[in-house]
Amino acid sequence: MIKIVFALPFLALFVHTLSFSNCDPKTDKPIVRQSQKFAEVLRTESLETLQNIFDADAYLLPEYHQTLHGLDTLSDYYAVFFNKAETVSYAKVPFEIQQIGELYLELGTFEHRYKTPKGNLFDYNGKYMTYWKQPKGGRPKILAHIWGASSYFEADNVNFVNVEGDDPKFFVPSTVWERQIDEVRRYVYEAVLLGDAKKQLETYADDAIYMTYYDAPFKGKEAISKYYYAHYDPGASRDSLMTRAVNVVELGDYALKFGEYYVEWTQENKPYYIQGKGLTLYRRRTDGRVEIYRQMINHSMPPTLKKE
Repeated sequence: MIKIVFALPFLALFVHTLSFSNCDPKTDKPIVRQSQKFAEVLRTESLETLQNIFDADAYLLPEYHQTLHGLDTLSDYYAVFFNKAETVSYAKVPFEIQQIGELYLELGTFEHRYKTPKGNLFDYNGKYMTYWKQPKGGRPKILAHIWGASSYFEADNVNFVNVEGDDPKFFVPSTVWERQIDEVRRYVYEAVLLGDAKKQLETYADDAIYMTYYDAPFKGKEAISKYYYAHYDPGASRDSLMTRAVNVVELGDYALKFGEYYVEWTQENKPYYIQGKGLTLYRRRTDGRVEIYRQMINHSMPPTLKKE
C-alpha cells in the first residue's frame, strides 16, 4: 500500500524532523561495509563493482523514473547516468540498520553532487531505503533500493535517464499476509479520497518511520501526524486514485510490499496527475493487527497538468 499525499511545490509542507540513529557498528559491519562500497560505485562510476553489489533479482526505484527489475536493467540505468552526468562527490550515512526476517533493512541519508548533461552543478541531497540479502558465506547484496530528495527540485536534474522496464504483472492477494496488506490498502484508499489524515494515521505504528518526497525522514507517529495534517490541502479535490501492490515479500512477522499509485486532482480549477511508487514494511503485532512500520515513496514523474 502506497500512501498518496499531494506533495507539490505550491503546497505548504511541514519539514521539521528529528535526528536519530540506530546502528550497531559491530553487528552491522558487513552491511555498512557494502553500503560504503555502493557509495564508492557512484563516486568511481564503476559498473563492474555495481554488478557485485546488487542481487540478480534486485529492484531499483529511482526518483522520477519507473521501477526497474533485474541486474541487467538497473545496470543499464546507471550506465546511462554515468555517461550523461559527472559525479563530483557522493556520501551516504546510515541512521538505522536492522535485521527483518531474512533481510537487512538500511535507512540513511545521502549527498550527491554532480554535473548534469547541461553542465549545471546539482546538489542532490536526500534519503534512501535499502533491503539487503545476506547469502550464507557471501557478502550482502541489494534486493531493493529506493531514494528521494529532501527538498523540492526541478525534474530535469535527474530525468535525463530513461531506461525501459518491464510492465508489472497483475497482482492478486492470495496469502494471509497479502490479504491483510490489501485490507490496509483499501482503508487508506478511502482516507486519501476523503482527505482524512486521522484515519490514514491509524495504519502507522507508534514507532514508524515515514520517508516521502521533498522532506527529511519523519520518525514516530507524532512527527508523521504533523506532516499529514499540514500536508492535506482542503483546496485540492481528489478526482481519481489508484493504489496497488506489485509484489510482496513475506518475512515472518513482517512483510515488504512493492507498490505503485496514480492520482488525479484539481487545484485552482486546474486538473493534475501524478504517478509514483514505494516500499512499505508492515509489522504484525502480537494481537494480530497489521501496521505500517517503515515506508518510503517517491514520484515516478513530476506533477503534471492534465491535458483536456
